[in-house]
Amino acid sequence: MARRIAIQRGRMSLILAAVGVVGLVAGPAAAASAEVFYDEGGCVVQQVTDGAPAGGSQCAGVDFGATSMGQAAFMGANLAGANLSGSKLQAANFTGANLEGANFTDAQVEGADFTDSGILPGTITAEAADANGAPIEFAPVVPLGLTAGDCMIVDVPVVSGTVFPIGNSGMVCKFSSSNGTAIAVVKIQVTPHPEATEAPTPLFTDEPTTSGTTGTAASTRQPTDWGLIALVGGGAVVVLALGVVAMVISRRRPAIVSGDDSSDDSAKSDD
Repeated sequence: MARRIAIQRGRMSLILAAVGVVGLVAGPAAAASAEVFYDEGGCVVQQVTDGAPAGGSQCAGVDFGATSMGQAAFMGANLAGANLSGSKLQAANFTGANLEGANFTDAQVEGADFTDSGILPGTITAEAADANGAPIEFAPVVPLGLTAGDCMIVDVPVVSGTVFPIGNSGMVCKFSSSNGTAIAVVKIQVTPHPEATEAPTPLFTDEPTTSGTTGTAASTRQPTDWGLIALVGGGAVVVLALGVVAMVISRRRPAIVSGDDSSDDSAKSDD
């Protein structure tokens, strides 16, 4: 019984040791699985899933000679003057790359991403001309071998000069070679127009005050030399500079003041 247990323990140790050896072997193999499409003279191009080299691939003037580089990581790469004619570049990512003077003649670019690669800016910012938004001007600068196609927003064609609303919008522009179609995404940012908001000129510049008895607002402005005119309950009170007060009350008979008011009232009652 003890011997059987010892044998089982020995087998378990062998299995664990074997697993450990496999792990040591498999570890470096997994680390070395990154696919490198091109590595020459400081120009390193690898697959998108492995990311671009630090600082981007420095491949200015490189002749790739119809290299197969599907899903290549060209993000931030310097491809100025590079020859990519005839290369297989399906689903390659050229975001932020420098393509000045590059040659894409007969390159297979189906599904490639050319966002912010100098063909079109990655972001266009404009200030709204009015409440409708701002007209956006754009002109693709395509490298040799590529042809500019339509720009779209949700399948609606967009041309240079189209008015975009205030806020953020995105349009997708297409580019093609003789072997496929690529895209570039452009973000449009339209900021509100800063309207001139001048404070209205006040009719009176002084502070109103409240009289103690009537509760009506009175101005602290000095009266003119000839007097002050104010409306009071359907009549007009004219205060002259000499202190003479006259009141005219509309739609009311003037009262007759005599020496004996009671005799007049009794006489009227007798009638």
